[in-house]
Parts: sequence; structure tokens; C-alpha cells
Amino acid sequence: MSKFQRRRASAAGVVAAATLSLIGFAASPAAASARGCTGNAGMTDGSGSVCLDVKGTKLKVDRFTISKKSNNRAWKDKPVIVAGSWSWTGPMQDARRTQTVEVSKTINRSFPNNTKMCGYWSQFPGKKACITIHN
Repeated sequence: MSKFQRRRASAAGVVAAATLSLIGFAASPAAASARGCTGNAGMTDGSGSVCLDVKGTKLKVDRFTISKKSNNRAWKDKPVIVAGSWSWTGPMQDARRTQTVEVSKTINRSFPNNTKMCGYWSQFPGKKACITIHN
């Protein structure tokens, strides 16, 4: 094999390896995310707007972020997350008027297919932002 043929064969091997690498990468599970929101920041009762952002892959939740904004008053409240029989209550948050507060938590937990995950603030349990965890 000449020097030119060896270089050409070597280049073809690199291209084939790169192609297989990309195919393998494309076949890996993609990270999924979901977002649910409810309410209105302008609500005069202080309930505000609530959003739940969830990051994960298929049935596994890596982390979530719950947020709240109330344009009408300063507030103090605790975030609550419920998914099936699992629940979490976060620490007390203190916000100025018009401030958006976000609380994030890494949980690395799997849930059954079609589990509903909801987030709310303890003083306003009727204002739930929800998503569905599914395959």
C-alpha cells in the first residue's frame, strides 16, 4: 500500500469512527423538561403567578424549580412539591413586592409513568402548577 493509500484509508477510518460516534450519541436518551404555570402576578390576594419547571429523562426527575411572583405585596411562604405519594416542603422564602423567587432542588428520583407533579406555595394550596411525568 502506497503512502497516499494509507493516508486515504486512515482518513476513511476517522470519518467512519466519527459517524458511529454521532449515531451512538443520537441514540442516547435525550433530556426532557416540562413547565407548568398558573395564576397571575397581579392577583390582589397575593397568590401571584406560580411556575414549576422539571428537568429529567423519561420517568426520572433530576431537578425541579418552583417560582412565584406577586406584583401587589411583599410575601413570606414555603414552596411545596407533591408527586404521587412523594412530597417536599422547602424553606421559608421572603420576597419584596414584584420580586420573583425561585427555589430549585435536585432529587434524582424515578416516578411511575403518568405521575402528576404539582408545585404550590403553602399559603395558597389551591394555586398549583402541575406537569405529568411520562415515558
